[in-house]
Amino acid sequence: MKQRYQQQYSAYYSDCLVVCPECGKDAVVKNENNYKEALLECKHCNLRKTGYDMVAYKAIVKINCPVCAHPIRVERWVKEKLPNISVQCGECDADFNIKPKYEKYFNNYSRKEQGLKQDEVFGCPLYFQDDCKGNLFWAKNREHLLEMEAYVSAELRTLPYRMRMVERLPTFIKEAKNREAVLKILQKWKNSYK
Repeated sequence: MKQRYQQQYSAYYSDCLVVCPECGKDAVVKNENNYKEALLECKHCNLRKTGYDMVAYKAIVKINCPVCAHPIRVERWVKEKLPNISVQCGECDADFNIKPKYEKYFNNYSRKEQGLKQDEVFGCPLYFQDDCKGNLFWAKNREHLLEMEAYVSAELRTLPYRMRMVERLPTFIKEAKNREAVLKILQKWKNSYK
């Protein structure tokens, strides 16, 4: 009797397994889709960062000095918005407290490593990713990996009524000619993370 695919896991997008930016081992990103609640934790080096830790502001002041009319241009990085910042005229040395305009930036760990999939908030590369016949093959976490393994190894695959992760898999994963290569990578990942 042929093995039929049935969905086993439904929480494969809840947490994301990434490479820790500090120690290079596995770390977990929780709530990746909401930077306000996002959390990066590494059990190996005890790194713990929140999405708010990654936010920085650029305070920008562009005025003409009220005393001598000399242009004052200041850009300063701050961790949080301040009501006023102190600026000094370079011409007459007058000091002022000015309300700046702010630009918001995310200072993540992203190294923009070519071709690697990274989490959305912290920019850490996913822990499970590899090249599979010229295609980037990745899994978000162990549950995602196991669900793909169940799908790829099944001989009978019926399309369910509702949209699921497996229906959105890239074609190279679904093709029978790549089954052995895909399963080999999935097994390697399972063995590397116990």
